[in-house]
Amino acid sequence: MTGPRRAAGLLLVMALLAACSGDPDLELTARTSVVGGDVAVEYTLANRSGAPMVVYDGGWTDPERPGWSRGPVEVSVREDGVIELSKRIIHPCQTPDTSDCGGVRVPTVRMRGSVLEPGADRSDGFRVPLQVEPDHPASAQGKPITLAGRTVVFCVGFAEVTAANPSAADGLYPPASPQDVVCGEPFQVP
Repeated sequence: MTGPRRAAGLLLVMALLAACSGDPDLELTARTSVVGGDVAVEYTLANRSGAPMVVYDGGWTDPERPGWSRGPVEVSVREDGVIELSKRIIHPCQTPDTSDCGGVRVPTVRMRGSVLEPGADRSDGFRVPLQVEPDHPASAQGKPITLAGRTVVFCVGFAEVTAANPSAADGLYPPASPQDVVCGEPFQVP
């Protein structure tokens, strides 16, 4: 085999291996509208990969504080002014600076997640009031904002289930769990 043929063959093999590696492919279709005094989001998630995906869709809980929970939708004010409505891991305890979580190095809070099998899809929806108090960043907490006239986007966090990242038997995942994020199309709230 000549040098150019060998190189072309190696490139083809590498391309095939990359195509079979199962890059996470979670498709999100979201429809956002205003219904009464709320922003309504209806969405469908479709797992187009060959591997199961954990979808972080259930909000926060703390096994050490029975009855405490938060979410499942978080409201974030992005630096660009877009308001992100999300079901994903956004938590101050993910950072080395643990001052926002009581100085605890290993937080006890966990994100609820569910497994979406290959080829499966799931639909859901939620509403957020037009007047809302952001969860993130911390500087925006306690300061209600209106979503009227703002651009909002819905995002979901997910991770491929692998031997190194198995699904949790109890459906609870720590804040440092791996995560990819997929977002829908931005929506301008009238």
